[in-house]
Amino acid sequence: MITRILFLLFATISLEADVKKIEAIIANQKVYLSVADTQSLRKKGLMGIKELEADSGMIFLWPNASKKCMWMKDTLIDLSVAFITNDKKITEIKNLQAGNLESVCSSDRNVIAAIEMNKDWFKDNKVFRGSAVRFL
Repeated sequence: MITRILFLLFATISLEADVKKIEAIIANQKVYLSVADTQSLRKKGLMGIKELEADSGMIFLWPNASKKCMWMKDTLIDLSVAFITNDKKITEIKNLQAGNLESVCSSDRNVIAAIEMNKDWFKDNKVFRGSAVRFL
């Protein structure tokens, strides 16, 4: 029940040219996130994107909390991913290499979302395990 409520909370988004966007605050830094909240959008992710603007990324949302895995098929840029639990806290951050077909999975089984940003964005902005994510 709480997972479903959080999913709906995460899904409070605006539509802009058919691309769902959401704004969030992570460690006092405002970010702009494209939303991947369906199976097809999560599967596509950031494939084919040649660059991300500063403080921009993608949030992947799932309807149920569980261990989540990411991969970089057809992704052209290196990224970092933060796995987020249903209490809106970052449980871990991992780096992802462009084009790598190996899955990179969360250790935590209570992940409800993941945010991908340019590689090292989290480190550069002093975002660590336990940092809160607040959606605007």
